[in-house]
Amino acid sequence: MKGKLKKYIGKIHLWLGLATGLVVFIVALTGCLWVFESEIRSLYDDYKYVEPQDEAFLPPSKVQEIGKEIMPGRHVHGAIYGDNNEAVQIVYYEVDPEFYQIAYINPYSGEHIKTVDQESGFFHFVMDGHLNLWMGEFGNTIVSYATLIFLFILISGLILWWPRNKKVAKKRVKFSWADRTKWKRKNYDFHNILGFYASAIALVVAITGLVMAFNWFADGVYTITGGEKTPMFTFPENVSETGQRQVEAEPIDVIWKQMSAEYPQATSIEMHYPPSEEYTVYAYIKFSEGTYWDADYRYFDSRTLEEVEPGHVYGDIDNASTADLIQRMNYDIHVGAIGGIAGKIIAFLSSLIVGSLPITGTLIWWGRRKKPKSAVEIRRQKPVRRKVQDAA
Repeated sequence: MKGKLKKYIGKIHLWLGLATGLVVFIVALTGCLWVFESEIRSLYDDYKYVEPQDEAFLPPSKVQEIGKEIMPGRHVHGAIYGDNNEAVQIVYYEVDPEFYQIAYINPYSGEHIKTVDQESGFFHFVMDGHLNLWMGEFGNTIVSYATLIFLFILISGLILWWPRNKKVAKKRVKFSWADRTKWKRKNYDFHNILGFYASAIALVVAITGLVMAFNWFADGVYTITGGEKTPMFTFPENVSETGQRQVEAEPIDVIWKQMSAEYPQATSIEMHYPPSEEYTVYAYIKFSEGTYWDADYRYFDSRTLEEVEPGHVYGDIDNASTADLIQRMNYDIHVGAIGGIAGKIIAFLSSLIVGSLPITGTLIWWGRRKKPKSAVEIRRQKPVRRKVQDAA
């Protein structure tokens, strides 16, 4: 019974692998390239830095005015403040049609340094391939469901790998090649052994990828881990009524000053301009470079400055539950950033191995398909000549 079950699982593993192999290869390869995106970009980002001065930064309201002058007619989504030697980033973002650019200005004088289109360049090409196979919404659907299928491929692969005894186990955890070992055996070992070592990380990467691909999957993971809020980000609305403005100064300037005073240790403070008068002012305070989960999200009524609780996981980190933190860490886990440079290296190597699995798996299938017949099989299939006796 066990033999038959494993045979069926092998068939499922084979055909699902063949059906999604090309997609898995592209997604894994582009994932490898994306892992060190921030480190590579840092080699040529001199435009992000300015000469420190003993002056105050321009407030967000003034930065918004400058942003509108730099790019008239475009929505100024937010302003990112860094250290005293870093340029202020003016973020332009629109959903439909998608528009995403960042203008860098001197935080003291407002001088425009450079505008960078986030929808072009090498790394945008890489991410577009990773998410959409360079085919837009249709490609994104293919990637999402291929990732779901890949999760089943990984699980079935582990079942097929599982050894019957210790003697077999030794052969499945290390390479034992002799001079006469043929390439088919080597290819099989690459698929079997490297696949096993990469499987644990690959499972985590696949699950975190599915959290970003499907809302129902994100809800399920959040619920299973004990979440009681909602894992989806929404921009909170004001709690006050229209016409109840109680602040004479620009609300976003007041809140920015408050955040700067409360978080002197922050690596950056990102102020988001309300999309309309009905929405709150949203501040994103980042505590560390290279990761996104370790941050506070604060929301304030734009008319009264009253702080508003968001109702989702993206709030004050001190009030976050374990389930909230898992959800917030999802992207950083996906790219390995949660473990620093060591985590990124592990994610890179794991993705590289995953990208090789469709190739080695296809070669195994092709090799078996083209396997020469044994002498016994040839004799069995050879027609038997019978003597015809004369009935007379």
